[in-house]
Amino acid sequence: MENDTLEPEVNLIWVGLIVEGGMAVLAILLGWFGFFDQHQPLNAIGPPQWLFGLMWGLVATVPMLLGLAIIHYCPIRFLEPMKKFVEEKLHPLFRGSSTFELLLLSLMAGFGEELLFRWCLQGGLTSVLVPFAGAPTATLIGLLIASVAFGMCHWINSSYAVTTFVIGLFLGLTMIWSGSFLVPAIAHALYDFIALIYIVRLGNNKSSG
Repeated sequence: MENDTLEPEVNLIWVGLIVEGGMAVLAILLGWFGFFDQHQPLNAIGPPQWLFGLMWGLVATVPMLLGLAIIHYCPIRFLEPMKKFVEEKLHPLFRGSSTFELLLLSLMAGFGEELLFRWCLQGGLTSVLVPFAGAPTATLIGLLIASVAFGMCHWINSSYAVTTFVIGLFLGLTMIWSGSFLVPAIAHALYDFIALIYIVRLGNNKSSG
């Protein structure tokens, strides 16, 4: 009976890895056809770029975690459906997952989604539109379309989608500022990992208390 209870949770991790990995594969395929941020070819990424991305990715995680704390502790009515979904759906789904599984899923989500939404969609649109609309307008259009798509692909309810849209804007702005998709990718992965650990571990403590 105990194994039957844990099996869906373990399978969920693998489903998540497949979905997030599929996003990375899709982004690389689109990039192979030339639709990507032309200022960030993947073959030009080396140790200095990784070090830069890691350093500023850690910094960019801080505002996101502050936002998570505000969402959790502030009684904002619009956010209640999202908080209810996290407590009633996400916590039970990930309750049996190990720390390593949560880390693996977070890394895949961070890099898979940022490759697709920031490096490919936002950067690709910007690169295509610059000759027609100019750099500032093209950058704004790429940022907005990628952020809206990011929010829509996370549509659980309206509050979840709007929150994800805002996170997408922030991640997109970090890429514009830094010139590297590694910054939002690392921030995204670290934020997801901390949020999942918080949901699972503190959710367990809350339910046991």
